[in-house]
Amino acid sequence: MLYCEKCHRFAEGDTCPGCKRSRFLRAPREDDPVLLCVLRTTYADMVEPLLAEEKVPFSRLALGNSALLGGNTFLENYAFYVPCDAYPAALELLTGIFAEDAEVRMALREAGGRKEDRP
Repeated sequence: MLYCEKCHRFAEGDTCPGCKRSRFLRAPREDDPVLLCVLRTTYADMVEPLLAEEKVPFSRLALGNSALLGGNTFLENYAFYVPCDAYPAALELLTGIFAEDAEVRMALREAGGRKEDRP
């Protein structure tokens, strides 16, 4: 698996699922920030304490969408990034807790560049 320095995503093939390029791909390092998911405020407010409780290091970044929609933070989307070495544990945690929630599972799949859940 390769890592895209531009999109901060893993790539299973020879191109990044985010930017569709290969020139930014390289072998991942354990402290590389990896996009875990992008969620709207309601879900982001649920995910943040779960990651903190499990002591998974993460960054939560506002994507700025609320400014376009009148500044209401309820309409904001947030990107969660975790270090490369914490990604498997964070993915497993959220996949397990939100097993029945289609929106969160889709966000995890899209960030990972997958169209379907892994078995």
